[in-house]
Amino acid sequence: MEKNEKNKILEDILNQTNQKQSKSSVSGKRYEQHIPRKNVNPAALNRSSDVNSVSVQKENKKASTYHTGSIYQNSNNEIENNQYREYTVNIRRPVGLADDTNNTSQNQINSTSETEKKKTNFDNKSMKNKKTKKKKKSARLPLVLMLTTLIFTVAICLSILIIAVGRDMLAIGKDDSLKMITITEGADAKSVAQTLADEKIIKIPKAFEIIAKMSGADTNFIPGEYELSPSDAYETILTKLTTDMSEYKETVDITFVEGISIFEAAQKLEEERVCDAERFLYYFNAGGYGFNFESKLPSSSASKFYRMEGYLFPDTYKFYVDSDPESVCMKIYQNFENKITEEYYNQMDKLGMTLDEVITLASIVQAEAASKDSMKMVASVFENRLADPDNFPKLESDPTTYYVDEIIKPNIEIPSEALFESYDTYQCNGLPSGAIGNPGLDAIEAVLYPADTNYYFFYANIDTKETYFAETNEEHEKNKELVQKQYEEAENENEDDEES
Repeated sequence: MEKNEKNKILEDILNQTNQKQSKSSVSGKRYEQHIPRKNVNPAALNRSSDVNSVSVQKENKKASTYHTGSIYQNSNNEIENNQYREYTVNIRRPVGLADDTNNTSQNQINSTSETEKKKTNFDNKSMKNKKTKKKKKSARLPLVLMLTTLIFTVAICLSILIIAVGRDMLAIGKDDSLKMITITEGADAKSVAQTLADEKIIKIPKAFEIIAKMSGADTNFIPGEYELSPSDAYETILTKLTTDMSEYKETVDITFVEGISIFEAAQKLEEERVCDAERFLYYFNAGGYGFNFESKLPSSSASKFYRMEGYLFPDTYKFYVDSDPESVCMKIYQNFENKITEEYYNQMDKLGMTLDEVITLASIVQAEAASKDSMKMVASVFENRLADPDNFPKLESDPTTYYVDEIIKPNIEIPSEALFESYDTYQCNGLPSGAIGNPGLDAIEAVLYPADTNYYFFYANIDTKETYFAETNEEHEKNKELVQKQYEEAENENEDDEES
């Protein structure tokens, strides 16, 4: 019985110790648990497989301290019961059990710590991910805005381009003025498109070039002069430039000789059934076709009889029968524009002469010169006079008088002596109010590049085409007498030939 009681007491002590330990925190140090005092016989304490050592202390009621007794490991050693009455037993945790408990507790702590760390790391990663996402979103926002702006800008630009090309192709909102262009031999779509753009017939040459190539017209352009308008659509322009109208319309060639007046030219156009003479004169003098040379003309033409006399360039022209007068005028204007080069304008600036002054003087030289070779000498005489107005205020050219008598007076509605005098160089000083005919290129070049002479007079034999020059009036009179003799001799020879 006693042995069973001993074992029961030990088991109770151990159970209580384990229960207390499971509820206590473990720090890894030696752990001691104070057990309530019980009356135990030390002799009954035997070696147990669960306990390595037991510490027994005898209670000294008179002192506040405890004395530690010996550790009994040998169950054979017996102690008398009457020597001990009351004990306080401090159970020292078994070594193996403490280690296991410490390891378990440490593992629990480590597990808890690891869990907390994982949780903390997870939270930190979550926060970092959120911050990273926010940063990425913040970084992406300007890029998205830029791309959106770029897309809208490109879309708007494309829309504007499409609208502009469409308006140009269909000639929407363009003026209906007529322009004359020349297509050269072998011209391709690119050169034709650029010509049209230069003449302000189209605005987007690249679009015209693409349309021409797509339609196959780029290899079918027919060289020649064409009357086009900015109000013509691409299709109309391509049709005109690739269609030989001579197959459908009757044409006529007209040659205007050097020195012809525009009145005479108008009559010729009407005779050849090209257009009405009066309508031609009206549109030709009205001008305003946008050619460069027109901008160099005087702003006022009140003192002129025919405003554009001198600007019908002598040449051979091909016209359609029953043409519109404006198209005829534009073709003639275009020819003059092409003939007067930038070199000529530069020379005018060097001489201090305007385009109108050059053309006016050239028309006189054209009428006065008996031959092409004498034109520069004749021009030098007039220019020497113009340079010395004190001694030679008047040019005294006979053709100017003829122009007044033969062209102005018969065709003027209200006669004006002032106008007559302004054209007659025997009455007016310097150049007349306007040209007296339409000079050719030789006469124009003679004025721009005159011979260097000291002559102020000349007299020509119209029959022989020979011109005699003089520095003084006395020499001039002698030349006149000489020419008169030549005329008389020529007349006598003709009479003898008729008699024989």
